[in-house]
Amino acid sequence: MFNLLSVILAFSFGCASFAQSNTESTSVQTPELIFERAIQSIGGRKSLNKITSFQLHGVMRLPDGKPAVEIDLATKKGGKVLGVLTYLGVGQSRFGSDGSTAWEQTLNGQNEATWDIISDQALSTKVRQTNWLEWFTTLPTALHTTTFLGEEVFDGENCWKLRINPDDSNTEIAFFSTATHHPRGRRTTERTNAGDITLDVYFRSWEHVGKLLLFHEIVFSQGKDNEVIFKIDRIVLDTAKNSLFELPEQITALKEEEEE
Repeated sequence: MFNLLSVILAFSFGCASFAQSNTESTSVQTPELIFERAIQSIGGRKSLNKITSFQLHGVMRLPDGKPAVEIDLATKKGGKVLGVLTYLGVGQSRFGSDGSTAWEQTLNGQNEATWDIISDQALSTKVRQTNWLEWFTTLPTALHTTTFLGEEVFDGENCWKLRINPDDSNTEIAFFSTATHHPRGRRTTERTNAGDITLDVYFRSWEHVGKLLLFHEIVFSQGKDNEVIFKIDRIVLDTAKNSLFELPEQITALKEEEEE
């Protein structure tokens, strides 16, 4: 039961619609056009760029419906981050940055907390594993490796599909509704100890947050009977205080040791 959840945690952890006819010609679709319309469909680049901070809270549930991980994430301009993952009945791990030092607190084999200073790249990966809005909005930076593949039904809806990294063995396919242009999810092949598996990620339950239209449910699927659901019950914009991102004393101590 925890197999799919472990795959997700290891490999996957982050306004009115701009509707057009479903009869658009495949031949006129390009990655640039699809990305542009997708950004517009959730509120536009201007509204996204105005966001100073982003906070979400949600719970990830196993295929049997039992809650497994409670997730809190806060980000703020200037590279500030705080993520808290509470593994129900097990313990808690955290990661973050005050804008200059990235860090993480994890659990060892004895469920004891360990603290480390990490790279900005490692932190960025952790943020994208929980903040799928960031994954979607940063896709245009991969235009140089993105290829238009045509049309396919994905999560029950006709979608344009884009291959994001054609030169990478772990190919990532992103799907966008042909009707609303919303991002509908992605498909990847993940390598596990049990062999390669195909993991689909669906974006569902769209709700307004200020001027933005955002998905509030993320489904990780290896098939209808093997799905882990991350349901976001709260998204708050532009209210996070700087004090939230102050370095833990354990990380401050590690920095002092490195400077000695």
